[in-house]
Amino acid sequence: MRALAHTELKELTKEVYDIIAKASIELGHRTDGKTMALLAQTFAQDLKIDNSFRRLYFTDIAAAFYNGVRAKKDQQYLSIPTFYRWVRAERDLINEDIYKVRELNAPKEQAPRYRDLPKLITNKTK
Repeated sequence: MRALAHTELKELTKEVYDIIAKASIELGHRTDGKTMALLAQTFAQDLKIDNSFRRLYFTDIAAAFYNGVRAKKDQQYLSIPTFYRWVRAERDLINEDIYKVRELNAPKEQAPRYRDLPKLITNKTK
């Protein structure tokens, strides 16, 4: 898996479009393709430049949309603020599981969103 920061914008935009289209169908919205394309382009750019999302994977974004659509607290709208709310909630759950494992020494099995730190490539020359 690659972090969002290492994904090409064009590829990310296409993937974001797909999950927005799916969310639109799941919410029962009748959103036209042009609107969804603009939302996808805008949100993909936001995902690339927002430092708080740079370590997330696209699977995290898909999970955020899946869970966000199913959270029936309020009327759900297809908008950038809604997408941010969903992704922040998923990011917080990931960070909570990472904290449990690294700081509280909880078993990884009890933290389903836990992930190891990415391996850094080092150049060892003598």
